[in-house]
Formats: sequence, C-alpha cells, structure tokens
Amino acid sequence: MQRLSKNTKLAVTATILIGAFLLVAASAPSSERDVDIRDFVNASGGTLTGRQATGELRNFTLEVHKIVTEIAPGVKVEQWAYGFPGQQATVPGPELRVKEGDVVSITFKNTHDQPHTIHLHGITRLAQDMDGIKEVLPGESYTYTFVASHAGTYAYHCHFQTYLHADMGMYGALVVEPRDDAQKVWNTEHTLVLDEWDSHQDPKAPIHTSTPNYFLVNGKSFPLAENIKIADNEVSLLRVVNMGDEPHAWHLHGMNFLKIAKDGENLEHPTREDVLFIAPGERYDILVKGRDGSFPFHDHMVKNVTNNGIYPGGMHVMIEGGTPLTFSGDVAPTSDAHAHTGHAATTDHEHAMADMPGMTAPASTPQTVHIKNFAFDHPVVHVKAGTKVTWINEDAVPHSVTAGTPGQDAQTRAFDSTGEAKGKMQLMAQGQAWSYTFDKKGTFEYYCLPHTNMTATVIVE
Repeated sequence: MQRLSKNTKLAVTATILIGAFLLVAASAPSSERDVDIRDFVNASGGTLTGRQATGELRNFTLEVHKIVTEIAPGVKVEQWAYGFPGQQATVPGPELRVKEGDVVSITFKNTHDQPHTIHLHGITRLAQDMDGIKEVLPGESYTYTFVASHAGTYAYHCHFQTYLHADMGMYGALVVEPRDDAQKVWNTEHTLVLDEWDSHQDPKAPIHTSTPNYFLVNGKSFPLAENIKIADNEVSLLRVVNMGDEPHAWHLHGMNFLKIAKDGENLEHPTREDVLFIAPGERYDILVKGRDGSFPFHDHMVKNVTNNGIYPGGMHVMIEGGTPLTFSGDVAPTSDAHAHTGHAATTDHEHAMADMPGMTAPASTPQTVHIKNFAFDHPVVHVKAGTKVTWINEDAVPHSVTAGTPGQDAQTRAFDSTGEAKGKMQLMAQGQAWSYTFDKKGTFEYYCLPHTNMTATVIVE
C-alpha cells in the first residue's frame, strides 16, 4: 500500500475537522431569524370562532353621516364620518376599545347615500365575510363579528372605493387592550390619527383626484389640533395611526421616545428614537416620559407642517409637561402677555386691512403696533377708551391679530383681523395694516392665529 505524504495527511485532517464543524453548526441552536420563520410557519391560522374566545361580548353600532367640519382656522370642508347613534359623527370616527380575547360585534347601519363597508385594518384570523368585502347599500345594515385575539393598535375604515371614501374621512382607531393590566407600564394613553386633506376635493367628480393642502392630527390642523398633556415624570403610551396616503416623519423635541410595538405586534427589542417614520396604514406604539416644559411633536416633512402652503400649520402638536425650568434650575419667567386676564369686548369696530406698498411706517406708538421678526413690538399697550390701535405687518410671512386664546370659537372673539366669524379667512400680508377701536375698558389678550407663540395684550383704561 502506498503511504500518504505528510501534506496529504494534513489535508485529510482539515477536511474531517471542517466537516465536524459544519455538523455541529447545523445542530446548534437556531438564530432568531430561524425561530421567527419557524414560529410563522407553525402558527395556527384560519378563522377564530366565538367558542375560542376567552373574554366578553362587546357590541358597537356605527352609522355614517355627512358633516361639515373646520379642519384649520376658517377652513370648513365636507366629510363623511362614522359615529355612534344619537351622537355627533366625527373624523376620525369614535375610537373602539376592547380587551384581548373579547368577541367584538360591530353593527354598521348605512345612513348615508353611498354604499360603504367597514374593513378591520390589521385584524387577522377573522372570517372572510367579516373583512369588509361586500358593500352595505344605503338603508341596509351589516354586523361584523370577530375575536380580538391579540392586544395592539389597529384601525377601521371603509373599503368601498377606498381612494375616495377614506379621503372623505371614513376611518377610526381600534384598540385591543391587554387582558392583563400588569403588562402596562404607562399611566395614560393618547391616540394620534394622521391624515392629509385636499380642501378642494369634490366627492361628486367623475374622477377622484387629491392634492392635499392640509395635514391633520385627529382631524385638525395646527393650531386647532389638540395638544398632548403628559405630566412631569409621567409615562404615557402614544398610539400613532397613519390613515393617510403619504409617509410621515414625526420628530419629538427635547426628549426621546421608546418604540415598543408596530402594527399590533410587540417589538422584541424596543428602540429609543426621536423621529418616527410611519408609512400609510402603519401603526406604532411609543412610550413618552413627561418632563418640565412643553416641546413640539411634529412632522419633519416641511410641506406637512403648513396650512395651504403657509407655515406653521399641519401636523404639529405640543407635548405639555411640567413647569418649565431655566438652565440654572429656576422656574422659567412668564411673559407680560400672559400676566393678564382677558375680558370679552362689548363692541366690535373692525376696519378692513389696507395695503401700504412702499409706505414709510409710522413711528411705533401705543396706537401703532408693528409686527416684525415674528413678534408684536409692544407686548403690552395701555390706551384710553375710544382709542384706535393699528397693527402693521412688516414680516414677509402673513400674520393675524386675533383676540382670545388658541382654539377659541371664532364667534366669541372680541376682535379678529381674519374675519373668520363672518365666514372669511384673510391674513395680513407684508405691508398690510389693520385697525380696531377699543370703546370699553378692559384687558384684551391677542395672538397671531398661524403663529400662536406670538402674543400681546391691550389694556384699555
């Protein structure tokens, strides 16, 4: 027999060792990826029946109505909205909350003049006829029943001619809470439903097109969108649902958030972030811990924080926390504009805005307030009753002189340069002036409607 050379022996030994290593590797514990794939393949599928439910029976009834809503200051649009019987329909529709394991029954009564459905977005293991496939004709009803098998954030929306019906506002949030409250590490919850809106869209047009010019949080654009209150050191769960057609990049100032779930599934490895990228139809659960001060939470895509192209607007809310502190740890000072209590005026002497192209602005006096560098140059003005005060906009962007506080109904404002209470909406362009005569004594706070951080006060003596 021919003897093997030393090199040949080494090669054979190496081959045996490599083979043994591969054999051990093949029998080693699987990677997380392999485990996830195996779990998906082996998971139970198909329809969950009522006999498999572990919770209670929860009944809801939804209708749909045509409504007119103010989505931004002075901007009212027609919407098709879900609502509970006997209650005002809204966009988004009422939030449906159930517990994990509940049998959920939603009876949809079509009280509108168009066919509609309810699609349970993200809910799986429901019967095919519960998926919102067959349209419900006007005057008819249909009951959708399913088992809420998995805790998480979901949604519902119309799935008939979705491109139009969802654009008209037919959507809402569906929340399945964990059966065991011990899973909760948060004190409060807030739901943010995102959408884009074309204020010029016509639902009667033969071909539906949409070019959004307003960007909504829970049906409202800044400054009408409601801020989020999270007390200092309080942990709050924010459920963010994108029911629009566009992706968004939500940035939180002054703090991070913890992303803990996506599309109804808990994340095995939560991530600490300050920008949330969310695609159409996606849902994210994030934890926010309140702190001192108030900080913006807004879309970082520039056009999405405008109202019809005017900044600021759109998808912008404030996270309102505890008392703001300075760098030294002292309580932050409050501006003079907030140190007075506003009183309603009893007269309304508004003057139309006047263009002043190329004008030489009059000297700043208590009777003349200049708007420049995003501020009123007199934070507090003292005048006698009967005095006419004139505001002149020297900024390149439009402003307003609006009495009261943000969110106040237009009909109750003591004065307003926009004329919103009279059914119009006109901002002061650069070089325009607006005047108001104060006939009665009192203290009148005012602000700029598109820039609510701009505040000042007129005190009539």
